[in-house]
Amino acid sequence: MSAQEMRMGILEKFQQTICEHEAEVAVLFTGSKRPLYIILSLACGLLLSLAIKNFLFNHYLLASLLGLFTLLVLIDVIALHKGKTIPIHTNILVALLIICLGLTIHQVDISAILWAFPIAIAILYIVPFKTAMIFFVLMLVLVGVETFTQVDSSTVLRACASLTLTMLISSLIAQHMHKLQRSLKEESVRDPMTNALNRRQLSSHLSNCLARKQRHDIDSVILLLDIDHFKQINDTYGHATGDRVLKRITQTIFSQIRETDLLFRVGGEEFILLMHDVDLQSARKKAEKLRLSISQQTIVEHQSVTVSIGISMALPHIKEEDWIRQADNALYDAKDRGRNRVSYHEMSA
Repeated sequence: MSAQEMRMGILEKFQQTICEHEAEVAVLFTGSKRPLYIILSLACGLLLSLAIKNFLFNHYLLASLLGLFTLLVLIDVIALHKGKTIPIHTNILVALLIICLGLTIHQVDISAILWAFPIAIAILYIVPFKTAMIFFVLMLVLVGVETFTQVDSSTVLRACASLTLTMLISSLIAQHMHKLQRSLKEESVRDPMTNALNRRQLSSHLSNCLARKQRHDIDSVILLLDIDHFKQINDTYGHATGDRVLKRITQTIFSQIRETDLLFRVGGEEFILLMHDVDLQSARKKAEKLRLSISQQTIVEHQSVTVSIGISMALPHIKEEDWIRQADNALYDAKDRGRNRVSYHEMSA
């Protein structure tokens, strides 16, 4: 493996790690930012009023910590509004909030334990789930220790049990929301029938491939696949059979491509297979293997199912639409020569 290939491999792994990390982002920081601004603004107003109240009652340390928390939250809100990365990590804010809770129970009154319930729920939406569980255990220990010195043990057990139940129910709701969010995100980028990426995802991937070709001379290839006589299959055997053909063909493609290759559904019966870091000879072999594998299957009784494939390689200084157009021209050439063929069209710089 060359040093260049190694660098690109490291870059791809780094990007994958980033994507996995983003999947663990707290619910409150995903989607629209408007609810986030509203919640944080209300929280800042409430905590600032509590800071002033505690200052007037001579609880200076608690007042200072609440004021500091409010200031740090405001700094993050301003950063989010400007589209920047938040300068104050959410773990710091949650830790400070739990310290304020313990100090309130210790200095003010045992009734301050009631603040533990909204804080426990809020933590689930402020930090990722695993981190929230760690903070919850710390808060539970803190509440248990503080209340144990002020009330009887049975009251402490009831308070801790109630707080634990609140956290468990809230966590189940948060996990359900997270799964729904992931499901909706997956549906927004993939074709639900074939599981191929949809056309809206194509442009950014083509752009990245062309940039890699221009900067690092790393080849990428488009395979434009079209199911031969697909309208005839639909008209003769019905759309249910047509859907089965689409699924079987995409399953065949997925079973024979690499993890780095991407399959897009760009039309009713048209697909683009984007292959990274591959030369023309390898792309041709892959196209022929796919064509032959599909043609040898019995997907519809008494009806042959085949595909025509057009191949086009990326070259520097070529626009995305030109790259696709060349693959489309190659596909039409394959169809003009009798279908169930692979054709290649070399792009001109």
